[in-house]
Amino acid sequence: MNCVSCDHVHEEKYCPNCGEKSGVKRITLTTMTADVFSSVTNMDRGFLYNLKTLTLAPQKVAKDFILGKRKGIFNPVSYLIFAITIYIIVITVIDSPKEKIGSPETTSLLRLTAYEVGLFIRAYLKYFWILAIVPLALSLRLVYRNYNFMEHLATSSFIIGHATLASVLSYLIFDTILIFDPVVYFVIFWLIHKIYRTNNSTSESAIIAFSVALLFILLLVIIVIAIGAVKVMR
Repeated sequence: MNCVSCDHVHEEKYCPNCGEKSGVKRITLTTMTADVFSSVTNMDRGFLYNLKTLTLAPQKVAKDFILGKRKGIFNPVSYLIFAITIYIIVITVIDSPKEKIGSPETTSLLRLTAYEVGLFIRAYLKYFWILAIVPLALSLRLVYRNYNFMEHLATSSFIIGHATLASVLSYLIFDTILIFDPVVYFVIFWLIHKIYRTNNSTSESAIIAFSVALLFILLLVIIVIAIGAVKVMR
């Protein structure tokens, strides 16, 4: 057969000249649907592979991705975005209409800041939560020095994405919004502990992971307060 990219004649699964996959089907609604469905449901690659491995062996998928062994692994940022999309769909479908948040009765700085923060989170939750990987990566970098910031950022995407999926189940049970859900932060702590644990004792590794999770929460609170303060000052 002839390679569709470089016209090299071969009979391999991938072109030995340029690496293009052989036997690629023409783009139709059926093939596009099948590709999307496969990337989500295949337990050996894609979204469900991440979901399974991050639950059972989180250190493996994170280390493999950092080391370049990325066959079958769903891109961490795509995993995060997909997880947030699922969360938003779920709360949109099952959530009954809420009353609009009224203006605060008093004009104290604290109440005004809390009011503005509430409005911001409601309006920009998905964007805010995606960007939460930055303070998490910074927290990881400050404590675990074996990876660079971008590698920690990739791991943070895995962690935040997986915690978001846990929050979907938590929301169905406790009706707690993502950013205030204690289940989310427990999963973040648990994943940090599992992914970054070394030969140290389990208790020492857990304490270090808890410290990182606490630092992340502190940075998140500072960012939220800063956003509220800026909006109040306008």
